[in-house]
Amino acid sequence: MKKVVVTAVIAVLVLLSPVLYMLYSFSANGPMPDEEFQARLPEIINTLEYQIEGDGPETLVLIHGYPDSLEMWDQQVDYLKDYYTCVRFTLPGFELDDNGQRPEFNIQQTRAIIDGFIKTLGKDKVTVLAHDWGAVFAFKYLAKNDLVDRVVLYDIGSFGDEERPSINVKYTFALAVAWALPESWGESLTRYTAEEILHIEDVDPHKTIDDLRSDPRLTYPYWHLWKSIVSKQLPPSLEVEEYGTPFLFLYGKDKKVWFHANSWAEKVEALDKGQVESLPGGHWFMHSSADLANDKVHNWLQQH
Repeated sequence: MKKVVVTAVIAVLVLLSPVLYMLYSFSANGPMPDEEFQARLPEIINTLEYQIEGDGPETLVLIHGYPDSLEMWDQQVDYLKDYYTCVRFTLPGFELDDNGQRPEFNIQQTRAIIDGFIKTLGKDKVTVLAHDWGAVFAFKYLAKNDLVDRVVLYDIGSFGDEERPSINVKYTFALAVAWALPESWGESLTRYTAEEILHIEDVDPHKTIDDLRSDPRLTYPYWHLWKSIVSKQLPPSLEVEEYGTPFLFLYGKDKKVWFHANSWAEKVEALDKGQVESLPGGHWFMHSSADLANDKVHNWLQQH
């Protein structure tokens, strides 16, 4: 009888082990305590990988998203450096060379790192160009602020009051789980997410699975997003009426997975809070339609 009970307990623990592991990860995995974060912030900023090109009178700061690094902006900088000073940096943990460490920064802390980096440039104002998670981090600059005077958002907008599409809920949760798993499992899940949940060709017809990095250390923003949702600590979204910074929103029209609601874009234009334009291509339209995208951005910057 005792052997049967022990066997049953072991079987239950095996079945529950994924759940137990996730519960442990949820409680154990960051973010870095705020006191420690503030003490280390100068060091974190100083170790960011960055490049400065061009010497124009206006400064552009380019912020990438998942699963990219500063290199994703090559075609933009090649064009814009003739007119502006272009500053691009790699978000913590997104470097092409893996140092074996997984970042612990939540969304608010990552925004503080970006703010701190911009301040080190010593400029009165900068313009931010941001894609994917970079756009999520930069969204707060749409409120009138002392750091950023113009914003260009690439393919990530807002759903406003609309419910998020189920595909967006599924893939963000899968990538959040990937961060909490052992590395080999996490890598398999990130690749599965791109191939079988998102279907990468539905996100961008010009990209394949081999164009993406499946390293789970890059998915920590999704982990902290879902951790904030589950713990009901997600900061409220900025309302369109609160936007006070001129901004341009560009999005690729040739995709099946969307990262903004048409109702939000329509409200932005109806309230004259920003300019919205679609371009050929998918989520990375700034690669497949680089010349057109660069012309759009440069012309808008010249007018604002």
